[in-house]
Amino acid sequence: MANKRRVWIIVGVVAVLAIVGGYLVYSNGQTAAAQEDTTEVQTSTVRTGSITVSATGAGTVIPARQVDLAFSTSGVLTELAVGVGDQVTTGDELARINDTTAQHALATAQLQVTQAAMQTDATATQTGISFDDISIEEAQMTLDEAQAALDELVNWTADEEEIALLQAKLDAAEASYSAAQGQDSASSTNVDVEAISLEQTKRALAEAQDAYNVAHDPGRDWELNDPRTSDALEAERDRTADSLLRAQEALEVAELNYQATVSSTNYSSSASAQSNLVSAQQELATAQAGPTADEIAAAQTTVRTAELALKQAQLNQEANALSLQQAQLSLQSAQADVDGTVLTAPFDGVITAINYNVGENASGAVMTLADMSQPLLEVYLDESDLNMIGLGYQVEVSFDALVDQVFTGTVTQIDPTLVTSNGVSVVRALVQLDESSFAKPQTLPAGLNATVEVIGGKAENALLVPVEALREISDGQYAVFVMVDGVPELRMVEVGLMDYSFAEILSGVAEGDVVTTGVVETNSATDTGTSDSQAPSFEGGAPVDGGVPVEPPAGGGF
Repeated sequence: MANKRRVWIIVGVVAVLAIVGGYLVYSNGQTAAAQEDTTEVQTSTVRTGSITVSATGAGTVIPARQVDLAFSTSGVLTELAVGVGDQVTTGDELARINDTTAQHALATAQLQVTQAAMQTDATATQTGISFDDISIEEAQMTLDEAQAALDELVNWTADEEEIALLQAKLDAAEASYSAAQGQDSASSTNVDVEAISLEQTKRALAEAQDAYNVAHDPGRDWELNDPRTSDALEAERDRTADSLLRAQEALEVAELNYQATVSSTNYSSSASAQSNLVSAQQELATAQAGPTADEIAAAQTTVRTAELALKQAQLNQEANALSLQQAQLSLQSAQADVDGTVLTAPFDGVITAINYNVGENASGAVMTLADMSQPLLEVYLDESDLNMIGLGYQVEVSFDALVDQVFTGTVTQIDPTLVTSNGVSVVRALVQLDESSFAKPQTLPAGLNATVEVIGGKAENALLVPVEALREISDGQYAVFVMVDGVPELRMVEVGLMDYSFAEILSGVAEGDVVTTGVVETNSATDTGTSDSQAPSFEGGAPVDGGVPVEPPAGGGF
């Protein structure tokens, strides 16, 4: 970089020397030929003035904001509260569509949220507890009980007091069983006695029946006709009949006594006593031996099952919480659908178009809303003027429909790519008009055409010299010849703004200085006054405005 700078410095010095040398040679040559021709140096005085660099383009008024308003869902338009040209403010209701279906869906979604909340959100229930809370608490209780039972088995130690009590219980059970056995033995004897008595009465009845049959045998009826035997037969028949009757009665009594004895005998007391005895023996054996490995394994399985049940209840609570969130999202969506049946103004503006009438099915953009409070200009410039526009540049605007009025504004946007307008590539930009430049309630309707002048640069009370006075030493480096006591003196100058006629000088000269702009050749013999103005050389590029090249004029002089 240092080498390059050194080279440019050398080139600049050589150029300066060449210009000075050339000028001296030219002056000497002209002096030698003074008898034939007279050469005059054309000059201009450095003065103070204003300079403006600008580009002109065409513009059209567009809204600051414009949006097509549509319902979030299609439906029959039931209300239309505005018309074209109406002014609206943010939040104003503009139109409605039928909301019956949306309201039904909203009510359903609200019920689903309530049900989902009762499942997992205790604050949503009147009892202050949710179904998930109950499930988890029950599962925790079951786990605690199972764990306690397992701990008791694993940490078992013999309890002497319990063993003593169980031993006493066993002794009592043995005594009760012995007593029951004795009672059962006595009852069995009584049954045997009654059974024997019953058998005896049965035999006596059989014997009485046999005697009765013999006495009443029809073959003996002849004895009744014999006075010697008739009395004896009648007496025998009466006696056997009486004996048979008594034998039958005795059998009935014996049967009743036997049945009563059998029914009064209770063997269940002995069985119950035996069962109690076995139970007491088992309890004592368990108290003495402690839990088995199978019992401990079973208790461990019970604990694991209870743990899984608790985790399942907790997972259900998480799942139900997600279900509640889903239900809430569905509720929000349903509420949005209901809200979407009402069209409201998103910002202050004016209705510029309405596309549907009441009773029609509104399935697209219902109306257009535009914000015209701070209008914008859509400006197009020729692509050759690209260097004349930038963000923040000031503009002056005149409208064909508003004669003798000049508006001001600021460039707020420049498209990053060129656009095509009428087959020509142009620069598109947006200009924000200053409210102070036009009186309210004056409005600028969208589509109003304008002529726009973009101010690329402007300087007031600046030192100005004609562009012909500039001598470009190197790229962006300029000098002028200042007349000092009739002799031109080369001075380096700093150039600011520049148009086709004048350049702003930031440093190097002062107001009133006389600078050369070329030479005028005059024939001394004829003195016709014909001049030949020579334009300055612009080698290496055109003059610049703050580093932006500006095309210089083709030639001419003062």
